Amino acid sequence: MKRVLFTLICIMCTLLAQSQDADYNNMKIKGVIDACLSMRDAVAAQDTLALQLSADELKAIATKEFVGLNDENETTMSTNGHLVFDYAFADSLAKGIDVYQRTSEMIRNSQINRGQNPDGSIRTKTMVVQAHGSSKHMFRASGYQELAVVPEAGGLVTMKVHVTNSAGLNENYDDNRHVVLGESYRARAFDLPTKPISKVEVEVINCCDKDISFVIISN
Repeated sequence: MKRVLFTLICIMCTLLAQSQDADYNNMKIKGVIDACLSMRDAVAAQDTLALQLSADELKAIATKEFVGLNDENETTMSTNGHLVFDYAFADSLAKGIDVYQRTSEMIRNSQINRGQNPDGSIRTKTMVVQAHGSSKHMFRASGYQELAVVPEAGGLVTMKVHVTNSAGLNENYDDNRHVVLGESYRARAFDLPTKPISKVEVEVINCCDKDISFVIISN
C-alpha cells in the first residue's frame, strides 16, 4: 500500500513539473525571464560582454514599470547594494560603473523614463526581501495572466499566488515545486474571468539566509 501511494505521489509530481515547464515554454514573458536570468548569471560571473548582451535584450524588449503592483509589506527594504533587473543598471555595470549604492535613485529614474514608453507591454518591478522572510504584493487583473519571479544570484524563492473576486472566485496558483528549499526562479500562467476584475495577491518567500533582491514580471 505504501509503495502504491509513493508511486502515485511521484506520478503527480512529475505531471505537475511537466505542466509548469509547459507554462514557462509557452509564456509571452519568457524573453524577459531569460534576459533577467542571463543578467543575473553575467553579474555573478563578472562577464561584462554577457552583461552588455543581457542589457541590450532588456532594452529591446521595452518593459514598463509595474505601477499597479501594490506593496503590502509593513516596511519596504532599500534596493541599495542589491541587483536591479533593469537595462540602465546592467548597462552601467557593463561599462565598469559601480551603481550598487544608488540603485534606489536608478529605479526612480527608470520609472520616469519607462513611464513615457507606451510600447512596453511586459511589466517589471525590482524589490528586496529579507532573509527567510516574505514579501507580499497585490494587483488587479482579468483574463490570461503570466507571472514570474527571478531573484538575484544565489537567491532561492517560493511564489504563492492567491486570487479572489466579488463573484466568489477563490483560487491558488502557487508554484509548488521545492517550496521549502526554493527555486532559482518561479513562473506561472493562469486564466482569470474577464469580469469582475480579480484581486491577485503574490507572496514571494525568501528561502535563503541572506537578504535578496528579486524582480516580479507580468504580462
